[in-house]
Amino acid sequence: EWRTHRQRMKEIFPEGWNPTRKLSREAMEALRSLHALDKEMFTTPVLANKFKISPEAVRRILRSKWEPSKEK
Repeated sequence: EWRTHRQRMKEIFPEGWNPTRKLSREAMEALRSLHALDKEMFTTPVLANKFKISPEAVRRILRSKWEPSKEK
């Protein structure tokens, strides 16, 4: 399943992932917290519509665990 998804993403984004609209760190945290609050209500398509980004961007944000260091 992941291989087919990966192959499909390479077909859709041949140069790699570079979204046209980018969210701030605060918006990403808000997106994650809404999804954590109620996963049934705040699904990927709902969050994509609410934040005006693609469902693929939402999926990547939810999957990502990276956080900036405390120094920054």
